Amino acid sequence: MPISIVSRAQWGAKPWNGSPDHVSLSQRTEFFIHYDGAHHIGATGNAVPQAIDRQHRNQGWAGIGYNFVVDQAGTVFEGRGWERQGAHCPNHNVSGIGVQIAIGGDQKPTPKALSAARALYDEACRKTGRKLSMKGHKDGFATLCPGPILYDWVKAGMPTDHAESGDAPTWDGKSFPGRDAFVLGRKHDAVTLLGQRLTAHGYGRFYKVGPGPSFGQADKNATAAFQRAQGWTGPDADGIPGPSTWARLMAAPEINTPVVLASGVKPGSRHAQVRELQQLLIKAGYGPIKGAVTDLYGPNTQRAVARFHYANPAYRSKGRSYDPAIGAKGFEYLQRKANRK
Repeated sequence: MPISIVSRAQWGAKPWNGSPDHVSLSQRTEFFIHYDGAHHIGATGNAVPQAIDRQHRNQGWAGIGYNFVVDQAGTVFEGRGWERQGAHCPNHNVSGIGVQIAIGGDQKPTPKALSAARALYDEACRKTGRKLSMKGHKDGFATLCPGPILYDWVKAGMPTDHAESGDAPTWDGKSFPGRDAFVLGRKHDAVTLLGQRLTAHGYGRFYKVGPGPSFGQADKNATAAFQRAQGWTGPDADGIPGPSTWARLMAAPEINTPVVLASGVKPGSRHAQVRELQQLLIKAGYGPIKGAVTDLYGPNTQRAVARFHYANPAYRSKGRSYDPAIGAKGFEYLQRKANRK
C-alpha cells in the first residue's frame, strides 16, 4: 500500500518548544503502537494531531510526542517524524518509532487505519534497512496501552484486510507476490504455493497439516530453514520470503538430495507432500493413481504404496503383508528410483 504523510506544516503544527534531539535511522530497531486512552475518539483529520500536540505541550514537552499519528480515516500525520527522538515510551524513544492510532477504550480501529499503520511500518523497515520489532506500548512500559484490540493485532503480525480497504492486489499465480503477502495470520493464495514449494525442497517436516492459505509460524520456520540452507544469515534468513527466496523455491530442487518425508504424510491425511509422493509413485511405475495429483493420501494412493512395498519388501513394515504407509526410508528410496527413470 502506498503511503502519504500529512506534514507538520499541513496540519498546522506550532513551532517546537525546544527542538527534539536528532536520531539516525540506523538507531531504530522497534516500532511501537499506541492508542489515545480510555475514551473513544470521534475526531478525524487535522484536529487529531492538533489535540495531541496541545496536550503534550501542556505537559511541558517540546510538542507532540509520537513520531506519527493515524486517524480512523487512514490518514497519516507527521509528529516527530523519522529522525527526531520521540516522547512515547521511556527507554525506547531512540530505538523506537512511536505511532498512535487515534482510538480509545474498546473502540475498534477501521481497516483503513490498520492498513495505514501497517504501510507506515513497512516504510519504516524499508528506510532503516531492517525488520523492526513490532511492539505495543505495554511491551516497553507498564501500561494498558495500546488496549487489547490493538495489542492482539500487533502480536498477530499487524495484518491488514486489503479486501476491506479496497486495494486488493492481483496475483498471477507464480511470480513473487510481494512481502505483504507473507504476514503472520494473513491469507493469500501465494502462501499455499510457498508451502508446496518448501515441501518439494525438503522442508515439509515443519508442517503438521498441509500448508496454506494463511501464513503461519510453520511457514516462517520452514522458510527460515530454507534461507539458512542457502548460506544466508541475519535479515536474509528471517523466515519472510523475498524475491531471491521465491526464485530459488520456484526452481526445481536438486534431485541428488532426497527430500525428507513430513511427519504428517500418512494414510488418510491431507498434506502438500502427498502430491510429490503420488508423482514419484507414478514415475517409478507403481501407478496409475486415480484422481492424482492431490493432497489426499487416500485409498488409491495407499494401493500404489502397497504395490511399491510388494516390489521392495525391504521397506515394508515388519509383520505386514499389506503396507499402505510409505515410511521415511521407503520415500527416500522411491525418490532415487523415480529419478533414475
